[in-house]
Amino acid sequence: MNAMTAASPQRMTAEQFLALPPREDTCRLELIEGEVVVLSQPTPLHQLAVVNLVFAIKTWTTAAAGRGFVTLNIDTGIDDWNVLSPDVQWYAADRELPALDRPPWPLGDLVIEVRSPSTWHRDVGIKRQIYEREGARELWLVDPPARSVLLFRRSGAAATFDVTAEVGGDERLESPLLPGFAIATAELFA
Repeated sequence: MNAMTAASPQRMTAEQFLALPPREDTCRLELIEGEVVVLSQPTPLHQLAVVNLVFAIKTWTTAAAGRGFVTLNIDTGIDDWNVLSPDVQWYAADRELPALDRPPWPLGDLVIEVRSPSTWHRDVGIKRQIYEREGARELWLVDPPARSVLLFRRSGAAATFDVTAEVGGDERLESPLLPGFAIATAELFA
C-alpha cells in the first residue's frame, strides 16, 4: 500500500449512507460529497438559537392556514453523494412531502444552519454551495458568537443566491418566504 492509497478516503453513496444501522450514541452524521462527516455536539448557545428559531417559525406557521411546515434537523437527501442535516428547515405549504416516517426528506425552501465550531467552514463553504445548487430558495447561516445571521436568497426565479445580507443586533430577521414573520436577531440568542 502506498501513501496515496492510505490517504484517499473511500466514498459512500447516499443509498449506502442511509442504509447504515442506527447509532446507539447521540452522534449525528452527514454525507458531504461522498464523505461521512461526524458532527460535533452542539453548544448550549447553538441549541438556544435553534430552539428560538423553531419556536418563532412554528408560532408563525400555526397563526394562519397555508404557512407550511417547520422541522428540526432531519436526513435531507440531496443527490447520490450528499445527505445533509440542516439545523432547521421550512417547507412551503404547496410542497408535496413524503410520509413523516420515511427519510430522507427533500431540501426545504428555507434552510437554516447554526454555527458550530467544527462545522462552520462547511456551512459557509461546500454546504452553502450545495444548497444553492440544489434549489434552496433561501439560506440563513446563524452565527451565535457574532450574534448575527448571514442571509442568502434568490430574487424571483434567479438561478443562484443573488441577494445577500447580514442582520445583527436589534435588526429584524425577515423573509419574503414568510410574509409577516419577523424576529429581532438579538432574540435568537436570548
